Amino acid sequence: MKLHLPRNDSIGHGLVVLAAGLTRDAGRQLDGLAAAPVETVHRARVALKRARSALRLLEKAGAPWAIMPRYRLTQAGGLMSAARENAAAAGLARKFSRRLRGREREVVLRLTARPGPLAPSAAEQIRQALLAEARGLATAPAPVITPAQLRHLLRRSLDRAARRYGTAVEAPAPESVHEWRKAVIILRDQCAFAAARWPVGAGTAHLLLVRFARQVGRCGDLWLLGRRLRRQRVPAAQRTARRRLVARVELQRRLDALAALVRWLRLEKHLTRLLAEKTGPRGKARSGR
Repeated sequence: MKLHLPRNDSIGHGLVVLAAGLTRDAGRQLDGLAAAPVETVHRARVALKRARSALRLLEKAGAPWAIMPRYRLTQAGGLMSAARENAAAAGLARKFSRRLRGREREVVLRLTARPGPLAPSAAEQIRQALLAEARGLATAPAPVITPAQLRHLLRRSLDRAARRYGTAVEAPAPESVHEWRKAVIILRDQCAFAAARWPVGAGTAHLLLVRFARQVGRCGDLWLLGRRLRRQRVPAAQRTARRRLVARVELQRRLDALAALVRWLRLEKHLTRLLAEKTGPRGKARSGR
């Protein structure tokens, strides 16, 4: 479904419609699991993340009822996480294998053998739960949100991403980078919602964040690949090759994370200007009168 808030509707009601529609889309994606299990699970998880981003905006705007559905959607996404992680590790392993030879290549190709799709019975249970959740969200009360409040909420999400960035710099562990990445994705999705109402501010910010989120996402996938390699059982003859491979993946992850952290400094300044108070909801500067 379209991610932007409709122009002919109130902001609060538009966010409720988005949350319900995205949750419904996530459930419907799982209906086609037998045809393309990996891709449908991925699309369902993306829709769920976007629905949770809309619910977070509603919660911060004064709709406390949004807390519990957001929590339940998080749980539903967690039930699909193993299937997604297996698929992501397998895909990255295939890319890595093109640059490898000998035993290192044999080790990494072991991860591509079983992508681990979500079982159809589990998918059906999740699908039914999501469709029921969507029906409940469709009738949820919408808070009154003004354009000024929407801009303020986006700036708060930017502040949250900046705080997560600070933690990632102080303690650059994969977990802290992952939390920062989640905050960046939430801000990206929320800017997408507001883009039609605020094209210069939120719309431009969304385009910048789309590209940046991919870069940060690669760090997470590399961490996942390294973790899978360390846990993998291999013959004694391949253990040295596995250690070398894990070291190579970890080095690439650190380099990518460092590049993303450095790039954020410049991006955050740009986003701060775009989402500044002086920029109006239609992207026009205020006169100050």
